[in-house]
Amino acid sequence: MSDSLSLPLEISHDQIDPLILEVVRKIDEVARKHETDYFLAGATAREVILRHVFGRPAGPRTLDIDFGIAVRDWEHFQTLKSALVEAGFTVHARAHQRLIYPTPPIIVDLIPFGGVEREDRTIAWPPEEDFVMRVAGFSEAMESSVPVRLAGDLVVRVVSIPALLVLKLFAWLDRKQEKRDAPDIHTLLKEYGDAGNEDRLHGEALNILEAEGYDVEIAGARLLGGDAAVVVSADTRRRVRDILESDREREDLTNQIIMVSARHNPEHVRRCELLVSKLRQGFLQVP
Repeated sequence: MSDSLSLPLEISHDQIDPLILEVVRKIDEVARKHETDYFLAGATAREVILRHVFGRPAGPRTLDIDFGIAVRDWEHFQTLKSALVEAGFTVHARAHQRLIYPTPPIIVDLIPFGGVEREDRTIAWPPEEDFVMRVAGFSEAMESSVPVRLAGDLVVRVVSIPALLVLKLFAWLDRKQEKRDAPDIHTLLKEYGDAGNEDRLHGEALNILEAEGYDVEIAGARLLGGDAAVVVSADTRRRVRDILESDREREDLTNQIIMVSARHNPEHVRRCELLVSKLRQGFLQVP
């Protein structure tokens, strides 16, 4: 769970792109002015945590930025959006959630959750409600987000890797034909063991490391599965279990991870299968 008193993680590997910082700072200023909680999500969050904090390979770089925005209602969200337009953003012509920062163009997706969610954990954009998005896991991602000092005076909450994995699984399920989420899931599974979890694997989670033959990568995937199950609500956990317990979905995810990887030799295929299997094992071990 989030702790407003916890010390922020520090950037210790490379510097974050100045354009990313400029955009995040503007979002932060507007959110603070309107007393709105938010967290950095998506591929940029993955890059911040894995690459910039822990010095791990973070997968493909991106200048697209996603934010989860906790709002009371749609009026609250529109107020924030209007304030951002006044701050220099432009509204995307078709995508309801999207703003463009103009110089150079950076795509910014604002995903509202909280007071605008429907019972099925989706949002339907007014007024026609013809554009529906799944936001299951966003409230838990806010609660489990971690503070990161992106620059001197800029500390923002960033989605944790376990919560990001959950959001990525849902995104993959909704748009699996696009094949853009499987590489991110693969990266999270591969890197979790070495992304600040070394002491855990040699301490409280030593049983996992021993059971996996001291293979940190494979043990990390299993540890990530368990951590992801813990940070979400029972309802969200059930939704993720439905994905991981489905032989078809698990096979589709594994095959996509293999297909989008640079290597296709038998050992690499076996490792991909093992990573997904250990994710499933770790997640399903949590009641």
